[in-house]
Amino acid sequence: MKGFPALAALLLVCFDLDAQTELVREHYFPAELEFRELAAVKNEQSTDDLAAVRGFREPRLLAEAGFQNYRSRVYRTEPDGSLTIEVIRLRDAKAAYSLLTLLGGSVLSPGPPGDLVATEPSAVLFAQGRFLVRVLADRASDLPRRVAVSVANRIGVHEPAPHMVSRFPGRGLEPQSVRYFLGPESLGAYAYSGTVKRIELPPDVEVAQARYRIDGAEGTLALVGFPTSQLAQDYYERLFQARGSRAAWIDRPGLYLKRSGPLVGILEGSFAPPQADRILASVEFTYSIQWIYDKRQHGPRTVWGIPMGILGTVVRSLVFTGLLCVVSTLSGLLIAVTRVLMRRYAPGNPLDRPERTEIIRLKLNEN
Repeated sequence: MKGFPALAALLLVCFDLDAQTELVREHYFPAELEFRELAAVKNEQSTDDLAAVRGFREPRLLAEAGFQNYRSRVYRTEPDGSLTIEVIRLRDAKAAYSLLTLLGGSVLSPGPPGDLVATEPSAVLFAQGRFLVRVLADRASDLPRRVAVSVANRIGVHEPAPHMVSRFPGRGLEPQSVRYFLGPESLGAYAYSGTVKRIELPPDVEVAQARYRIDGAEGTLALVGFPTSQLAQDYYERLFQARGSRAAWIDRPGLYLKRSGPLVGILEGSFAPPQADRILASVEFTYSIQWIYDKRQHGPRTVWGIPMGILGTVVRSLVFTGLLCVVSTLSGLLIAVTRVLMRRYAPGNPLDRPERTEIIRLKLNEN
């Protein structure tokens, strides 16, 4: 019983926690003996220092993605092999999605495991929430995928893809070619075309690129999302100024531009104007306005300076107390009248028998 107050306090704290609170685990690796093929742990690393991360070929991308933590574990597998699990915690889900689109060496598909996954015969790379996970074996088997599912289940949290990706027109899109960029490092290393990065982009800009193929023509479409329409307009005008100056990187056929609100589309390739119009026609940004009535905007109603909510509670409490007093008084009067009437008209009733009242008389006489 001594631990009951502490348990009650813990339960109260748990009820106050946000429903979206992420469970922080010591690690996300499989449990011991969960897979019979994993014979023993050969090596393990855990670090919050990006410089100490071994085996990741693009450390600059991790820095741009808001690197927070890296954990890896190397297993010896039966009969004579190895399997490596790497779990990277990043700034947010957009960062994990971006790295997967840039580093995934195969076609991306929806999970499980994870929210989005790239699978190879001996490796699995997936993004889930703000985690990027890679499971790599030294030979082709189904073990990497089974282990990846186990790790994904331990992570638990799921996040949708960035909204920018859903703005790509569907006609002619090659879905496996979608790439999502977080900044200049990823743009410089993995952009299909350099046009989008020729003019300096302000902070907090989203960039996505994808390949298109339509009626025998092919090319790339870049979508640049700005925080405000004014920034998008400035970028759009600078692109046109560069074209007016006949800069070699932009003064060429097959380049089409469109702006819609804070969204700028850059289409490049062998598309004829009618084909470009069919693709760019779907690049639209629409505002969704919802009026929310704020009951507090006029201030709470008061009486004598007391808010109506508090005053109403006090009045209801007083009324309820008064009703209890009235009921108690009436009940007492009813019992008293009943006893008097019973004594007068039914003197032999069980409540007024001599053996019950005699003790009272004796005590009164003694006093």
